[in-house]
Amino acid sequence: MSRVLTIIICGAGGGLLAKRFGVPGGAVVGAMLGSGLAAVAVPGSFSMPEWCSSVVQIMLGISLGITFDRSFIELCGQILPLAIFSTLVLLAVSLGLALLAARLGLVDFATALFGFSPGGMSGMSLLAQAEGYRTSVVAFFHTVRIFTLFLVVPVLGRLALFRFKGL
Repeated sequence: MSRVLTIIICGAGGGLLAKRFGVPGGAVVGAMLGSGLAAVAVPGSFSMPEWCSSVVQIMLGISLGITFDRSFIELCGQILPLAIFSTLVLLAVSLGLALLAARLGLVDFATALFGFSPGGMSGMSLLAQAEGYRTSVVAFFHTVRIFTLFLVVPVLGRLALFRFKGL
């Protein structure tokens, strides 16, 4: 039980510190880094109970769901074809990268596919775990992707606003 408590404290502390210091995606990224470092440093193994993962996913779904409003319905119909197209393109790229990773002998194809797929880190990691693949590898791929996007996209957004302000 002390290992679990250590991981929880380190995760919470990491999330709070990263948020406090303005790290992009601070709460999530910091909590993941803090708990991940603790999980590696403290001997033993632990996995989150299924009910706990479900509660976290439900809370995430609720926090995203409450951001919708009526204007979203009209916009949704307009952007749905582009959303489907972008998903197919990202899935094709994911397949290619998974094949490359498997051929290079870095990781098995299925684990790489879950890691490179265009999905949320928690969802893809939980799905990989349920299918029996290497959850830590999947989470790592998504962590690198998300952290990079958290750093790069705000800068690109600001540059785009500055560059295309008159459009």
